Amino acid sequence: MTGNEKKNICPLLKNPELYNPDTIDLFNNAKERNYWLPCLEQMVKKFVNKAGYLNPDDPCATEKAEMCFQKFHRLVEELSVDPSILKPLSVRTLLEFNEDNLRANNFKDPWLLQKERESDQALNEFEERIRYIDSIADKEEKWLELTKGVLAGNVFDWGAKAVSDILEQSQNFGLREAMGTIQKRPWFIDNLNAWITRLKKHPYKTSVIFVDNSGVDFILGILPMARELLSHGTKVVITANSTPALNDVTYHELNLYCCKAAQHCPVLKESIASGQLVTVENGQKSPCLDLTNLSSELCSLMKTADLIVLEGMGRAVHTNLYAKFTVDCVKLAVLKNEWLAQSLGTHQFSVICDFEHAS
Repeated sequence: MTGNEKKNICPLLKNPELYNPDTIDLFNNAKERNYWLPCLEQMVKKFVNKAGYLNPDDPCATEKAEMCFQKFHRLVEELSVDPSILKPLSVRTLLEFNEDNLRANNFKDPWLLQKERESDQALNEFEERIRYIDSIADKEEKWLELTKGVLAGNVFDWGAKAVSDILEQSQNFGLREAMGTIQKRPWFIDNLNAWITRLKKHPYKTSVIFVDNSGVDFILGILPMARELLSHGTKVVITANSTPALNDVTYHELNLYCCKAAQHCPVLKESIASGQLVTVENGQKSPCLDLTNLSSELCSLMKTADLIVLEGMGRAVHTNLYAKFTVDCVKLAVLKNEWLAQSLGTHQFSVICDFEHAS
C-alpha cells in the first residue's frame, strides 16, 4: 500500500461511525498520561543502547538512535505542558510518532537482525511443534494447546520491558518457558470454552488473523493455529504490518516465513498453492491497529470473513479492546505491563482470551 492510497474502514466493524481504536485517552486521563509518557520514553531510550548491536552495518546507528530519542524526549516534555499538541493523544499515536521518527532517520527495519535470528530458531522447532499438536486426539485439548501457543508466543515482545529484561538475561527462553510465565487458567478473560463450542459446530468460511511479533509468536504460535483452521476447510487470511515496527512481523516477512514453514508442512504448502492461505499487508506502520486505516486489498478480503482474530497488546488491548464486530471475534493477548494490567483489574502476564459472537 502506497502512502497516497486511499485508506479504508474495516467492513466488519459493527458501528464504524462510533469506532475509536484507542482504549485509553491520554489527553483526558492525566494519571494514565503521567505513567505512559515516561514509560514509552524509557522504551525509546533503551533502543539507543541496542541500536549498534542490532544494526552492525550502520556505523552511525547509535548516533541516529540518540537523535531519535532526543526528539521523542522533546515531545514528551511538550506534552507534559500541553497534551493537546498531539491529537489524539494515546499509546497508539505515540508509538506511531516513534516509528515515523526512526524511518525519518533511515532506520528501515532496526530490529531486522533480531527478528531473523528468532525466526530461524523458531523454524527449527516448527516441525516438532506441529507433530506434537497432531498427536492430541481430543479436539478441546488440541484447541487449548493451540491457543496457549499463541498466548505464550505473544510474550516475545521486545517493546515490553518486563519481557525484554527476561530475553536479555536468558538465552534459553522459548515457547515452553513462556507457557510457564503466563497466567494459568482460569484466565483473566477466559472465553475459550465458548469459542471451542463454536468451532465444534461447523468450520468458519474465512478467518482473518492480525498478527503481532515475529519469531516464536508467529511461527510457533500463529501458524499452527492457522494450519488447524486450514485443515478444517477454512480460508485463512493472515495480515501483517506494511512497514516495520519494533519486532512485529512485516508483510515481507509474512510471505517469507509462510513459505519457509511450508517446506516442513504439506497443509501449509497446499494451502498456499491453492489460495486457501492468503497473506496481505494491512496498511499499518506501528504496533497498534487502527481499523479505519486499512489497505483496500485487506478490506476486500474481509468482506466474506466470518471470523476475525486480533492478537497482541497493541492490536487487542491498547487498541480495539472494546471494538465490536458483525462477525465472530477472538482477541488474544498477554498483559506484559503491570500498570496496564492493574488498570484493567488484574496482574502482569494475565491472559485475555476474549470470544464474542457476531453482533
